[in-house]
Amino acid sequence: MTVQESAFFRHPDQFAALADEVLPALEGPVLAWSAGCANGQEAYSLAMELAASGRPDWQVLATDISAAAVARTRAGRYSTAELAGIPPVHRRWLRPAGDLWEVDPALRARVRVEQANLTAGFPAEAGRCQVVFCRNVLIYLSRRVAESFLTRLAGWLAPGGLVFLGYSEAALPPARGLRADVVGGAHVLRADRAGTGREPPGWRPLGDPGPPDHLPTAAGMAAAGELAAARGDPAAAVAAFRKAVFLDPDRPVAWFRLGLALGAVQDRRGAHRAYAAALAALERCDRAALGADLDGWGADELAAVLRTRLERPAGGSGP
Repeated sequence: MTVQESAFFRHPDQFAALADEVLPALEGPVLAWSAGCANGQEAYSLAMELAASGRPDWQVLATDISAAAVARTRAGRYSTAELAGIPPVHRRWLRPAGDLWEVDPALRARVRVEQANLTAGFPAEAGRCQVVFCRNVLIYLSRRVAESFLTRLAGWLAPGGLVFLGYSEAALPPARGLRADVVGGAHVLRADRAGTGREPPGWRPLGDPGPPDHLPTAAGMAAAGELAAARGDPAAAVAAFRKAVFLDPDRPVAWFRLGLALGAVQDRRGAHRAYAAALAALERCDRAALGADLDGWGADELAAVLRTRLERPAGGSGP
């Protein structure tokens, strides 16, 4: 799982280094990747800096495993509160859209958005990408997986390409083919000038569909949760249902099952939150489309069960 927490121009020193030191030194078309783009603020921050650089030949790639995050990124719509970090010079890219603000379609057209597992492939052919922002993503992976990703990333980047990580990831050692560097006061990892620029063995560009199970789905994770619950493994059920609702937060039955699994592991507060999320999802979704998810239940029956469970005290532990 990843956490969809982001902001426009988060860690401004990194964007200042990009604008002042990195972009002026790049040759040829510029390709930047927002790896784990969450709701799109990072990707559009990159796009604003690239547009301000005056270069005509650039593109931003934005990927995230969450379908909901990808949908928000593609829409490019944000509340006033979410715009707090945008410098005045870049506000020209925003247009009012009802109660929200929309990123100008001309800028959105320069950002290619894909749903993708960060560790399952790269979003372009090897040797093209010069800049990667992968911030506060690797902390959610095991050390072994994170180091493997960075090693493969080193072989895929353009020689001399830069990787901007989150501040909390500074403890990760540089991988083979990447060395620690400082650019404009920002700490980065730089691909060796002698980098291969080759796709690592076994990795596919994201345009290649690969095997049908290339990406997890909310339905698949919900089914895995049901199987784990049926075999008496509530901890595995919690993990699977968490992934299901992360990938699709509008699945009330998955939220309900998550609440049951959390209750089985004595996490009463977590169960209470899951039931509240289930009721909210039930109220906003198309009940007629729930179909097989309800498995014979009526939507009103599920709502009644959820309200009953929410009347119980949320604190403490216990079933």
